[in-house]
Amino acid sequence: MSPLLILLGAAAVSFILLLRSGTEGRRDATDIVAAGLAAVNSAGVLGLGWFVIEMLIHDGVMALEMLSCVVAMSLLAGTTAGALALKRRGRKRTAIILSGVTALPTIFVYGFLVYLELNPIDWR
Repeated sequence: MSPLLILLGAAAVSFILLLRSGTEGRRDATDIVAAGLAAVNSAGVLGLGWFVIEMLIHDGVMALEMLSCVVAMSLLAGTTAGALALKRRGRKRTAIILSGVTALPTIFVYGFLVYLELNPIDWR
């Protein structure tokens, strides 16, 4: 099974959990968008963690690469937590902007990885 498919499933599960954990009653479009962007960011954190584990298994300890992944994971997790805190305080538009700043590059990276999976490059 493809790691990208597993991460897509993890994003879907976190999207559902984020929607259910919000306020009871009617949800508007901003709640759905904020939950979707937070789910993308959480899948990005999981994907980077998966990459670090794969790097450890196949290449051993590579300090600079692992440090850059840990920093990226921390930034994604921090902005997601900040956006969720803003959303709980009623500042939904600000939460969407904060989540979108980190979710859009994550979406582009995953799109590129899907492209590479469908069209592998011969690196030799």
